[in-house]
Amino acid sequence: MKKLTAIAILAAASASPAFAQYASAFAPHWYIGAGAGSGHFNVSGSDLTGLNDAQVDEKDTAYTVRTGFRFHPNMALELGYYDLGSYAFHGSGIGQVDGTARAKSFGLSFVGLVPLGQAELYGRVGFARSELKVNASTELVGAPFNAKEKQNEATYGVGARWNFGRNIGVFAEWMKNDKIEVDAYMVGVDFKF
Repeated sequence: MKKLTAIAILAAASASPAFAQYASAFAPHWYIGAGAGSGHFNVSGSDLTGLNDAQVDEKDTAYTVRTGFRFHPNMALELGYYDLGSYAFHGSGIGQVDGTARAKSFGLSFVGLVPLGQAELYGRVGFARSELKVNASTELVGAPFNAKEKQNEATYGVGARWNFGRNIGVFAEWMKNDKIEVDAYMVGVDFKF
């Protein structure tokens, strides 16, 4: 136990000058970014339509556009829009049902960052206003069915960024909202100014 404590103290002492140098050179800044990737809809066809044999296309392209203010070497506030994809579904019971479910979200997050030289690891947690819009048609009714559900929810995620200089970096991120059943995996670019 004493050896582990000594190693931890030595590691902290050796990291302190590097952190102090980074913190003293840090200047608060704004950034904007955009990314794209894959959304994964985690809802079964029977949950979505009520039909036991209904199938859902579980993957689609997801996008994000975001802006943030980094006010500390380890902290930022970020405002982001996420288009989480459009997912087709098909099923049959008494009649054929076909439709799409589209998910999108707009949120504000607190971002905690761990600088590692040119690389950074980060995690986010925040508040989102999200929407799931369902459009469907069925043989029995003949007319289309449209429903829109908006909700407030928690949003969270983790990611990594590689900085190519003072003003540009690339990121890879996983994010999820508390109620909309979509996981998004994205890569993109952030511009600092």
